Amino acid sequence: MKWLIPLLLLSTSVLADTATTGNLLPNAGTGQTSPQHSNSTIDGINNSSNWTLDNVTDYSSNFNELEANGTGTVSASGTLLDISAGDHTTTEDSLDGGVTLTSKTEVQNCEWVGSAHQCGQATSGQDSYSTTVTILDENDNELATVTQNRNTDSGYNNNTFTYTDTVTHTGEGSRKWNWQWQGIDGNSPNSTSAVGPNLLGAELKATLLDILYSPLPPAIKEEIGEIFDDIGDEFEEIEQIVEEFFFEEEIKMEEEFEMEPPVMIVMEEEEKFEEEPIFEEIIMIEEEKEEETPVVQMISMMKEEEKEEEEEVIQMIETFTEDEKEEETPELSQEGLGEDQKENEQEESNSETTETADATEESGSEQEKVQQKETKTAGLETILEKIDEQVKQIDKNLELKNLVKLKVMSSGDLLEAYNIPFYETRIIYEDQIDIKDNRVIYDIDLVEYKQKDPIFIQKQKLNSILQERQNLINELQVLQNG
Repeated sequence: MKWLIPLLLLSTSVLADTATTGNLLPNAGTGQTSPQHSNSTIDGINNSSNWTLDNVTDYSSNFNELEANGTGTVSASGTLLDISAGDHTTTEDSLDGGVTLTSKTEVQNCEWVGSAHQCGQATSGQDSYSTTVTILDENDNELATVTQNRNTDSGYNNNTFTYTDTVTHTGEGSRKWNWQWQGIDGNSPNSTSAVGPNLLGAELKATLLDILYSPLPPAIKEEIGEIFDDIGDEFEEIEQIVEEFFFEEEIKMEEEFEMEPPVMIVMEEEEKFEEEPIFEEIIMIEEEKEEETPVVQMISMMKEEEKEEEEEVIQMIETFTEDEKEEETPELSQEGLGEDQKENEQEESNSETTETADATEESGSEQEKVQQKETKTAGLETILEKIDEQVKQIDKNLELKNLVKLKVMSSGDLLEAYNIPFYETRIIYEDQIDIKDNRVIYDIDLVEYKQKDPIFIQKQKLNSILQERQNLINELQVLQNG
């Protein structure tokens, strides 16, 4: 609904064209005067006719300027109708297309001691000034206004200061304008003498944003408004129907909540929160409810199949570990026989054969470890192949393989062969003499010495003074802020 009105209004102003008026202020056509900047393009001040002066000294005829006393204003106002804007003359329709007022003001405020262009009776305060531009309707009601205070340092001639203020009203009803300049003396704002800033030049131009604007007739506006009111009522009725429907569905969900398993309750709530209030999807909800029962059965069957697969894998792992234990038993017996034989051989041999026997023991243990690894590797590969045959789901297949590998690694001695220290500890120097110097070189502790140091004491006092100063500043700020 919100985008329909802009589209209707846009259709009446597709061929928008702008137009700008000349200077609307009383000094229009004056041209550049002597106190202004050499590059100034705005009209100067050569008289005070049609201006409204309040606490302002008129130097327009002698020095081409209007000087504020303590606080003074220069103002003017006029109509926006029947004004030439290039080849166009403003009308109510063209003004209703939107109006922008652009004001340019040229000033000096060098009568203070800090000015880089000091002039006149310089005082201690810096003068300030501002321009207020206002768009009004036919009943003098403000439609748009702008005011900005400034105090930029400026003098005469090429040291003047020119600033721009702009205000825009894009709606209908712009019919009048109001312009006001105010100067305030920084040293004596209540003075009645000519001590304030000076107005040297001024300009106000109006730009029509759409001179071809044609507003809709009142009858059509009323008809459009009635149409949108009716549409709004219909949308409210539809929203109410949808809300009632989903309220009933929520009640049904609560009733079904007690009968159905908790897993399906979560699934239903998620589905219903994700659904948008569209009429076409209402039928889909009912169909989903009818299909819920077979879906539950399928899920339960899948879980049972997964449990069976896991049980089979666990059995595989258990049988694998039992086979390992059985294989280790004869190896251990063989190992024992080998040791007895070795002992008999050692009794009959000399010292040289003893070294040979040690070497054979080490090689024998290494062979046993290699054999154990080979048997475990072979058994592991068999289990992995069985998993590939029985479990076709990739994610489940990988999960079970990882479980088998972790089981084998945790129960076996696959990593014992690699449990080798990085380096062997060797004692190079034995029976070292403990050498200590128990002599007291400094009678005074470092902390005690520092506390008695005059520079340290002076620094502490200075920090304390600075802290007290900061606390006083904070208290003063709190008092100033009330």
